[in-house]
Amino acid sequence: MRADPIWTAAPRRKTGDSRRQSGVGMIEILVALLLVSLGLLGIGGLTAATFGYNKVAQLRLTGLNLVNDYADRARLNIYGYDLGSYAIALSDAAPTTQEMADATTAMKADEAVAVTAARNVATFDRLLFQRTVANRLPQGRVVVVTTPTNQVRNLDVWLLWQEPTTRVGDALFAAGQFNCPSDLTDDEKTIYSCMYFKVGL
Repeated sequence: MRADPIWTAAPRRKTGDSRRQSGVGMIEILVALLLVSLGLLGIGGLTAATFGYNKVAQLRLTGLNLVNDYADRARLNIYGYDLGSYAIALSDAAPTTQEMADATTAMKADEAVAVTAARNVATFDRLLFQRTVANRLPQGRVVVVTTPTNQVRNLDVWLLWQEPTTRVGDALFAAGQFNCPSDLTDDEKTIYSCMYFKVGL
């Protein structure tokens, strides 16, 4: 007697059957490459934006430190502040090395006279602040308005700079423009980003 087989062979397909597939087709490979490329481009754009925003944050932190230093100098020389010597106009250019040296010499020469000394110290502080802003911020400029009264002593400080990675329409750039001084021209408003500080002395 013959035993029944446990399994039987699968029926053969006809030789004309075209439903068989072996390997990956060229279209699938191209679609996969396209999806990977789009993902890498998105990651690259996100990385570039992150670096740009980190630079903006670094500039803002630098500006905050500069304003705090200037306010501390004004607090130490209240008499010079009351004389109005800490105000800086937008048209005031950053001082040259020679102007800084002249201010240092004048400050040392007139230490005996209180009013002159207070003015000279304030002039040196003002020139140093302008020079530091110009050196530490790209195309940096500064505007300072003082209110020298006996009741209130405030420094209104605007820092202006050109952010290298921003473009018109950028949300951070547009937010910075709301903090600019009102006397900027339309051309200046399109290139400068600003920070505003009100410091009580």
